Amino acid sequence: MAEEWTVHLPAGAGPPFSVWVNGEPREEGRDWRATEGAIVFSVPIRVRPERMGAGRRLMLLAGIGVYGDLKGDSVDVQYRAGGETRLATGLKVTPPAAAPG
Repeated sequence: MAEEWTVHLPAGAGPPFSVWVNGEPREEGRDWRATEGAIVFSVPIRVRPERMGAGRRLMLLAGIGVYGDLKGDSVDVQYRAGGETRLATGLKVTPPAAAPG
C-alpha cells in the first residue's frame, strides 16, 4: 500500500471539494481523493510541527542545532455544508505513520 497523508474535514463537510496546498490547486484523482470525513493525499505533504519544546527554542535562540523544517505545508479545502459553500484553512495533516488503520 502506498503512503498516504490524511486531512480530516470539519463535521458535516461534503462535496464538491476544492483543495489547495500552499495556495496552489491540487487535482482530485491525481493528488488526492475524498473519503468519509477526510481528504487523502497520495503525494507527500510536509507536516507542520505540533509544538516546539523549550529546549529546542533555547537552542534556536542560542544559534545551536539543526533548524529543520519549521513550516510545513498549508492545506485549505472548500466544501459544502448546510447548503453553503465554506472554506477550511490550515487543516492539520496526519502523516502516513500516524494514520489509523
